[in-house]
Amino acid sequence: MIDADELAVAFPFAPGLSASAQMKLREQVRVVSVPARAGLLQPGDAVSGAYFVEAGSIRVHYLDADGHEGTLYRIEPGESCIIALNCLFSAMRYPAFAEAGDDGARFVVLEGAAARELMSEDPAFLQAMFEQVSTRLYGLLATLEQAIRLPMEARLACLLLDLADSEGAIALSQERLASHLGTSREVVSRLLRALAKDRLVESGYGKLRLLDRSALSRRCT
Repeated sequence: MIDADELAVAFPFAPGLSASAQMKLREQVRVVSVPARAGLLQPGDAVSGAYFVEAGSIRVHYLDADGHEGTLYRIEPGESCIIALNCLFSAMRYPAFAEAGDDGARFVVLEGAAARELMSEDPAFLQAMFEQVSTRLYGLLATLEQAIRLPMEARLACLLLDLADSEGAIALSQERLASHLGTSREVVSRLLRALAKDRLVESGYGKLRLLDRSALSRRCT
């Protein structure tokens, strides 16, 4: 059983649930901790529970015919994997790859039977799941729009702004950035050199730092 603090982090919507629903959440979940980039799901896997991140992150991605990875979305604390939710309630196999983020992940798994019971018994839980799906769907549509409409430099600029911490630092290699964008390291390296030449970023081995967020954001359009 998870404690009240863990419940609040993994399920931010828990205060709006009934007392019985909150207790079921605490009793029917198992906590899983995995190291950085540990594989969690791959295409064809059966999904037996709903995943809710407590710490770290989970990256959901695809692999194209040329072997390039591309990030569909990242699951942060308080969020769930909507593809896993869909598979859980439709009995479909998982169609993508899910792995722990670069800092590892700690998440809770709500068993499928309990998730289905909560969906049917507690309107607030059902509403929370719909909100998870609608928010993520909007993000996926934005990602698709970027891939169709924006050149790779603009997509890279958006990604850098999204990944940077409060100091503007990004502790990811060019290879990892390329895997998020579904392109090659060589392409990312060339684009970063151009951004560094324009004094928008400062590039070092395995680390980047944003120098001008405002100017970089203008490159996103």
